[in-house]
Amino acid sequence: MKTEIRRLGTSAEGIPIYAFRYIWGGPMFVGTMAQDLLAIRPDAVIATGWGYYMVDYDKLDIAMISVPDLSPVTAEAALAQAVKAARKRSPVPVQPAI
Repeated sequence: MKTEIRRLGTSAEGIPIYAFRYIWGGPMFVGTMAQDLLAIRPDAVIATGWGYYMVDYDKLDIAMISVPDLSPVTAEAALAQAVKAARKRSPVPVQPAI
């Protein structure tokens, strides 16, 4: 389902991060592969009724984002954006006042 797959790095929690494009076209995305997660974070993988896997990004320390086509200079920036987007998605826990 993906093409132009390029490994960008690994998140702080050990999640492999890739740049890829879906086979039907459209923008480049930064995210992870469900097949990788089956071995390390199966709780973050959803099996569809069509035999495909999906990633539950709410359970990860990265978010899937769309980016302009990647050059070596922007690959590191795209990786940082995916981590930053996940932080914005997850509210920071508040310590109760004592």
